Amino acid sequence: MCKIAVYAFTILLLCGCVHYSAYDNFLRDTKLRRDFALKHDELSPEVRQAIVEGKILPGMDQNLIRMLFGEPDETYLSESGMLEMWYYENFAFGFDKNGNVVKVFEPDDMKFGKKKPRR
Repeated sequence: MCKIAVYAFTILLLCGCVHYSAYDNFLRDTKLRRDFALKHDELSPEVRQAIVEGKILPGMDQNLIRMLFGEPDETYLSESGMLEMWYYENFAFGFDKNGNVVKVFEPDDMKFGKKKPRR
């Protein structure tokens, strides 16, 4: 019984050490990208091909980004309403006023990690 508990604890501990962000999952899981592209024939052939290749193109809209990566952890809307940012764990998207991607901030672009608020 003790050995089973030790094995179970070890497996849980190791599973907790493996961590991928939604962006990492998007890049690594070619089958998921391919299946998504095949399932969404309402998307243009160029957009579907970009998804299969693991690329995010300028002009992709917020609905598509939400389908691919889920809800953002945080959002920011500029005072002018001309720019909206969606922040995920280690990547972000910049959208224009029409909700279309203008910039992808990949993990290497993210210079600063999220800081916890001071109390």
